[in-house]
Order: sequence, then structure tokens, then C-alpha cells
Amino acid sequence: MDSLSRLSNMELEVRLKDLVHKERKLLHVILEHIREFDARKLYLGKAYSSIYEYLTKELGYSGSAAMRRLEAARLLRDVPQVAELIQEGSLNLSQIGELSRSIKEKEKISGEKVCASQKQELIEVVIGKTTQETQHELARVLDLPLKEYDFQRMQKDESVRLEVTPSKAQYEKLLQCKDLAAHILLQGGGTASMTDVIEFLADQYLNEKFKPTKIKDKSQAISKDQSLIKTKDSKPAMITTDAVVDRKSVTPKLRGLILKRDKCCQFINYKTGRKCGSTFALQIDHKMPKWVGGMNSMSNLQVLCGEHNRYKYKTEKNLKSFGVN
Repeated sequence: MDSLSRLSNMELEVRLKDLVHKERKLLHVILEHIREFDARKLYLGKAYSSIYEYLTKELGYSGSAAMRRLEAARLLRDVPQVAELIQEGSLNLSQIGELSRSIKEKEKISGEKVCASQKQELIEVVIGKTTQETQHELARVLDLPLKEYDFQRMQKDESVRLEVTPSKAQYEKLLQCKDLAAHILLQGGGTASMTDVIEFLADQYLNEKFKPTKIKDKSQAISKDQSLIKTKDSKPAMITTDAVVDRKSVTPKLRGLILKRDKCCQFINYKTGRKCGSTFALQIDHKMPKWVGGMNSMSNLQVLCGEHNRYKYKTEKNLKSFGVN
């Protein structure tokens, strides 16, 4: 195989897409084999008590990977169209796992089996959806009961296993906090797990609640809703939303205005027109870089996710090295 480093960007993308297509095609062939192997119970002659044990111990799949493939293989038995959906990428193993668990829960509650035609209808509902959207649609269509309870168990290392059921609004607030604080949480090899998010928010609240109060000089007080700058005649003047801030970095207030305006990563692929739209680890970026005179103004600032901000900076740096302004 030729060295990947020799491939152009376009060649690398074309090859990657081709491999993904082949991977999906191979996956559905593997699932067909698992289904037939399971139907013949060939694992028994290999001294395994179940197909799951064979997949994990003989073929080396992890427990979760084996279960996802087994669930998909058994769904193929009832709904053969699943193979085509997997191959074209409109249905994945995570969705099939959610479907299998939801069906089992429905059957346990109702005491009745979900037939093949019903499974087909459920699949049509979740085609092309994310895992979370799949969970929501299955719970809605199957009318699964809400699980509203808090559970906590003390463990031997004094950690606490905690299960809670936040409302949709509460969960969305947590996700928003996670996205906005990601650049802080990920510093020093940290993670952005919900546990870290909750700890971060608790620290922020406690620091704010118990920080020592300071008496400010009234002459230095600045209005909560207004920022002031000095004009040539030393008289204060209001900063408008598009005014240039005479500072090296973007002020917290201006940063807040940009975040409120853009809400998500504004990076756009101009060939396809696709917008990133990520809300994770958002950063403020200068459309026109500072090194070519870009200013801290509303019109020159935008929100980018951390990855696209670094990508844009690297691209601009390469252009600068070639003398392109």
C-alpha cells in the first residue's frame, strides 16, 4: 500500500469513503454469518454454552461489541431489510441495540411479543436518527413508562454511584454548561464527563458564594449593563455593539454577546455549504486575524469550536509563511 502521506487531501477522502462503504458491506455479511451460526447452534459443538460466549471468547469481541452484533443478527431474521439499511448507513448497531432493549422492555410490561411487522414499523421510525433521537422516538412510539427516581449507593472507596432523572430542560442546561466549559475541563488531560461538569459548576458556585467581599471605590464603579471608554477629551463614551475594544483580548462582556449571537461554531465548508454547528468547546475567533489588522469588533468576531479555531489558525499561519495577506 502506498504511504498515506503521499495522498492528496481529495484522494485520502475518496479512499476513506470507499473503505467505510466496504466496511458497512462487510458488516452486514458478518451479521448474516452470525445469524446462521446462531440458528445452527454451532457454538455448542465448540464447547460454548451460548453464541455470546463464542463471540467473546473465540472471536475476541468485547462484550458490548458482541451483544450489538448479536442483536442486529437476530433482528435480521425478522426484518431482512435491516442489512440494506446498515450497508447504506441509515441504521447503525447502536440504534439496533436501543431498539432491542426497548422491545424487550415493552414485551415485559405488556406480556405480549412484538411481531416482525411491528419491528419493521419501529425501524422506519428511527432511520437516519441519532442514538438519543432513537431513544426518544422508541420511548414515545412504544409508550414506555417514565422512570423518575433518584438512586445513590455508597461504594467501598467512598465514591457514590448516583442515578438521577433530569427533565429535558435540566439536561439541556447541563449539556450547555459542558460545551461552554469544555476548554477549561479538557486542560491538562482532563475530561468533560458529567461528573466533571457537576464538580466544575459546584466549584464555581461555592467560589462565588463564599468569596471575600471587596468594597469598591464608587468612582471606579461601572454600570452593570454598560461599558465605558475614554475619548480624546477624557469624557466617557458608550461602547456600541460594533465598537472596537481597545484591549489585547476580547472582554468577557463582548465574548458573551458573540456567544449569544452565534450560539454554535460558524465554520463553513464553502465547497459543500455545510456548517459545523458544534456547541462543544466554543471559542471566540477573529475573522480577520490580528496580524493583518483585525479588530475586536462584533463584525470581526465569530464563534468557532476549538478544533476549527485551531484549524483556521494553522491555515492562516501557513498563508502568512507564504507572504499571503
